[in-house]
Parts: sequence; structure tokens; C-alpha cells
Amino acid sequence: MSDALSPMYRMPIAFGPAPGPRNLPADKAHLRYRKETTTLSLSARTDAAMLSALLPQGFALRGEPRIEVGLLILTDIGWLAGRGYNILIVRIPAVWEGAERTEGDFVPVVWESMADPILTGREELGWSKINATIPEPEIVDGVWRGLAAWEGHRFFEIAAEGFVAEEPVPAPSLPMLFQKYMPRTGAWGQADVSYATATAPDGPPPVIRSVERGHGHFAFHPARWEDMPTQYPIVNALAALPLSDFGPAMLVRSSGGGDASAQRILA
Repeated sequence: MSDALSPMYRMPIAFGPAPGPRNLPADKAHLRYRKETTTLSLSARTDAAMLSALLPQGFALRGEPRIEVGLLILTDIGWLAGRGYNILIVRIPAVWEGAERTEGDFVPVVWESMADPILTGREELGWSKINATIPEPEIVDGVWRGLAAWEGHRFFEIAAEGFVAEEPVPAPSLPMLFQKYMPRTGAWGQADVSYATATAPDGPPPVIRSVERGHGHFAFHPARWEDMPTQYPIVNALAALPLSDFGPAMLVRSSGGGDASAQRILA
């Protein structure tokens, strides 16, 4: 096997270049974009002022105050040698108003069920990734039920049903917007790195296998410090949002797709 890797590094650096989703051994490079994805997404209207409070400086709410959640089940991932993991992502319609103006969806938090994509995504891309237990949804009599938990505390639930197949039509894709932040060691409260980023087109587009539309609802459940000692402020801020007018539940199955390598810093 050829172990040749590009000179990409992350901790621990004593062992040389680090393999990962954007740095496969030379003879495995053809597996880079391989994956199967099932995405269940749903949005809801909420309070504009409370939603705006979740946006960092430089961002503003875009359009109707809605919060969207996405539950992603990833399998047969090439860079993980065929393994998979699951994701819970939160999106807020926003616009970056710096030297440039960029419309997209601000992502305040992403939960993932495996450490490796969390570490690579935080350090290389600046995604706000943290850990949770995210099992595959249960499907009973056409009803999809999913959840996310931390050490046994269930902080998120989603249910959707009534799915009807639709013709797959490529939708306009807005970038995902993030705030990359790394603290400065020994200078607590100060940043080593703090800037806004956006995803950009990279790699092949995913092949959409099927699209279905249904209806459903979701909820974040409050947590005490005892329940989630390091995540309770995140969960409680989301649980405090009033939710109404749940949008259509969308169920999309796809193959392949890019890996966010073209993440860029916003001016």
C-alpha cells in the first residue's frame, strides 16, 4: 500500500501528515467522495429576536425566522474504509455583512456520533462540531422517529410521516456559514483564531436517488448541568425557542458528493 499523504497536519503532529477525509493514502484517493447518505430535514418558525441572538457579530437574520434541523445517516464512507456515522445539524437563514455580503445558512452547532469527523471538521474546516449518540431512526408503519442523546440524556427528538415520492429536482444551494473559533492557550477568554467561513462547491455533486415529502415535528429538550455538563447552554438555548408552523419534512437519499474542502474565510 502506498502511504503517501499530502502535507496536512493536525494534533498529534509528531507522527507526520495526518490522514482524513481530505487526505487519503495515494492508493485510496479514489475512495474520497464515496458515501451513501439519507437525510431527514424539517424546519419551524420561531422568534426572530431569539434566533438572531444565536448569530455571531457580522451575521444577520435572512428572511423569515425559521430554524431547520437535519438528521443525516451516512454509510459506506470511503475515507473511513466503509464505516459510517450520523449527524444532527442545525441551520439558521442568515447573511454575512462584512467587506463582502454572503447569503446562506448559519450553522451554530453540529452533533456527530464519531470522534474522527468531529476532530477533522473542527480543526480543518472550523465547523462547530460536538459529540452525541445519534442512532439510526426507527421506522414503524411509515413513521420515522429519530433522536440524539448525550450519556443517556435525550435532548432532541424528531418524528415524520406521510411521505410521498417527488421527482428529484436540484434545488438552489446556499453556502453553510460558520464562525471558526480556537482559544489561545493560557490566555483564557482570548482567541487564537476567530473568523467567519463559508462552504463552497467542491468535488462531484451528489447523485440524488430519491426525494420524498411528508410532515412532522421536532423538539429540543432542556438539560441540567448534571445531564450535560459541557453542552447544557447549547441545548437550553435551542430548547427555549418557540416552534410553530413546521415546514414539510423532506427525506432525501443520495450517493457521493463533495467534502467541504473548499471551505473559505469570509472577508
